[in-house]
Amino acid sequence: MGAPVSLRARLLIIIGAALGVLWISAAVWMMRDLDRNLQRTLDERLAMSARMVSGLLAQSPPDTGSSPISASGSLVVPGSDGIACQIRSLRGEIIATTRPPGEAPLQSSAPGFRTVTVDGERWRTFTLHANGFDITTADRLEERALLWRRIALAAGIPFLIAAVGGLAALWSGVGRALLPLRRVRESLAQRRPDEGEPLPVAGLPAELRPLIESLNQLFARTERALQRERSFTSDAAHELRTPLTGIDTHLQVARLTGGETARQALADAATGAARMRDTLDKLLLLARVEGGSELDDGERISARDVLDRAVAAVGADPSGRIRIGGGGGARIVDVPAALAVVAVRNLLDNALKYSAGSVQVEIAGDAGHAVFHVRDHGPGLTDDELASATRRFWRVRKSGKGTGLGLALVQAVVTAFSGSLELRRRNAGGLEARLALPALET
Repeated sequence: MGAPVSLRARLLIIIGAALGVLWISAAVWMMRDLDRNLQRTLDERLAMSARMVSGLLAQSPPDTGSSPISASGSLVVPGSDGIACQIRSLRGEIIATTRPPGEAPLQSSAPGFRTVTVDGERWRTFTLHANGFDITTADRLEERALLWRRIALAAGIPFLIAAVGGLAALWSGVGRALLPLRRVRESLAQRRPDEGEPLPVAGLPAELRPLIESLNQLFARTERALQRERSFTSDAAHELRTPLTGIDTHLQVARLTGGETARQALADAATGAARMRDTLDKLLLLARVEGGSELDDGERISARDVLDRAVAAVGADPSGRIRIGGGGGARIVDVPAALAVVAVRNLLDNALKYSAGSVQVEIAGDAGHAVFHVRDHGPGLTDDELASATRRFWRVRKSGKGTGLGLALVQAVVTAFSGSLELRRRNAGGLEARLALPALET
């Protein structure tokens, strides 16, 4: 494959070709019209010359003796090489001519215009019958062709200069018009890989604005993706270090001891590994939800099915602490089933961890949403704690319970699917979480 053609060259080729076709078409039309008008004008000159000679003959009849034209002989009048005139009598005798002796006379039979060949040369003739004479005027076609070439050259040189100058102006104009694009290219070439600053759009042509705005949106998404990766890396390194250290400590204790102490150390190591696995799973799921990864398996289930799966995922509930009520469970939740279950399960996990009593769950219907109300009887949260509850790795009063990712994951789900999460204190004590997920109309 050859080298790619620049945009400037492409524009010049396309516009130049279009203008070239127009210019050539105009030039052909102009030359044809010029030739037609020139031939008509020269023919009119021949006819006018013949009528002028006829008028002179009418004013000086030969029988008065005052005319130089007589029947006794022909009069030769010197003329131009390319123009000729001839007067014949009705008997066919040449009375006067501009052709030198020895050259063949002009043919003159029928009146009007004719193209004839005399002595190997082509002539355009006009014959007029008047006052007892045949008056023939003629132009040599070679002279007419020479005149046409001179006129065409005089008209064509400026036309050619204008065409070349137009292409040069077009090349320069296209180059100036593409300067903003070159500046954008240079700006992109100088950017750092992690730079998220948007490109300026002020002063750009209207055709470039959508492109630059799309690039700026891409830069913003890339910046957010990089920020999420940095956060994931930082959070994983920070949060996994403690369980790894604990597991390593418990394993060392198990190696150095025996009996019940070793068994307890191994049990603690297994608990730490499970906590680390849970933290890592939630981190990965949170990164996928916030990053807009494809998590839709196409499954849509009712709100009551979402709650039943969430309760089952929480684990055995021998004491029956989860109380379910409400009549809005038939609505189909328009969120991937797995994510809807994860969101409701995390709310149940939090309520069960921080409440010694029962947890009430109610499903209600709202305009276009299925609403889950999860109420507990725990200590509740202060205003500052409510504001921080959905932050990553935030735990209630440094209790150390959980991973600190549950509510952050719920918030990521509702943000991704246009839902809402509201946490508020209950008058009777405890906390109420209101989770609204979009639902299909039934």
